[in-house]
Amino acid sequence: MRSMDQSNPRQARLLVITLLTVFALFAAACGDDDTSASGGTTDTSAADDTASASDSVSASGELDGEFLVSGSSTVYPIVLEQAEAFGAANGGVAISVEGPGSGDGAQKFCNGEVPIANASRTYKDAEIEICEANGIEFIEIRRGIDGISVVTSPENDAVECVSFNQLYSLISEEATGSDSWADGNGLLTEMGAVDANFPDAQLDVFGPGEESGTFDSFAEIVIESVAKGKTGLDSEAREFVKTIRPDYTSSPDDNIIVEGISSSQYSIGWVGFAFAKEAEESGQAKLLAVSKEDGGECVTPSPGTIASAEFPIARFLYTYVNAAAANDPAVVAFVDYMMSAEGLESVTSAGYIDLSNVDQSLAQAIWENRTTGRSWG
Repeated sequence: MRSMDQSNPRQARLLVITLLTVFALFAAACGDDDTSASGGTTDTSAADDTASASDSVSASGELDGEFLVSGSSTVYPIVLEQAEAFGAANGGVAISVEGPGSGDGAQKFCNGEVPIANASRTYKDAEIEICEANGIEFIEIRRGIDGISVVTSPENDAVECVSFNQLYSLISEEATGSDSWADGNGLLTEMGAVDANFPDAQLDVFGPGEESGTFDSFAEIVIESVAKGKTGLDSEAREFVKTIRPDYTSSPDDNIIVEGISSSQYSIGWVGFAFAKEAEESGQAKLLAVSKEDGGECVTPSPGTIASAEFPIARFLYTYVNAAAANDPAVVAFVDYMMSAEGLESVTSAGYIDLSNVDQSLAQAIWENRTTGRSWG
């Protein structure tokens, strides 16, 4: 974990809040026996809920507990920052955060192995069926907005903008076996699209693996849009695929993807905006502008273009909470912090974009009301 500067004003505020919370918990513990010692928003009307709450509060009235948050590598930086700040203010709670991918996190979550999981897409029907089979009720919270960024090497001066059709010609399953950018030109002509005049240069593709929500989102937003005729091509005239080529270099670690991009002059790949922007600033990658249609406006990802959906590969980020864990004061207190004004600062400080006021209010209401099941389209 990154070290925390105790002179930081933000952490000072957290310390004050923590001391006030501890005082309130101590006072509650000395009061009416029917009063919850959690100090949170958990419903303690049932006796078993009260017993569960007491298990996560130490004899001194401080929060106590240990749990793992799994899931999306894209959402990972947001939650890691929140966990570090929360842990600094609540020494009795140990939170570990990992980012193996949205799919891997969903498997752990729906098998009851973790109380919280992150995803860079909504859970698939098949994943929800596993949750239902295991009796896992979930609270689905939208967290922020990301723009899947297409990147290449800073040394690649032959390409500045790519359309969805051009990305299809390089990255879709139809491009399997092609190892030159120029191969994409022939496929574009066959598709009835505009020849991109790609250079006759070695093509090296890097991206997340199938366990990643970013993999799923890229396929859905880009590849499927071409296949369904949303980019101006006649989808009835030929058979298009909806899948990504299997012969590329994949990794669940965005940093390794960026390293691959920087190692090859004529590389291409895709990662979340926060990682792409950091890689650009460090000189490891170049952000490519993207247009949905051939000859359309080329838009570079930025906080402004992603928030407005002007950038065409924007998507939402999510956190899933096991509804049964809402009886654990440590988990509740952490999610409360995640959804607080101060906790939400981590969305932008991690490099992502805040939700609109309407979406943020709805997300907070979903958590406050413990609304279970699908909440977002």
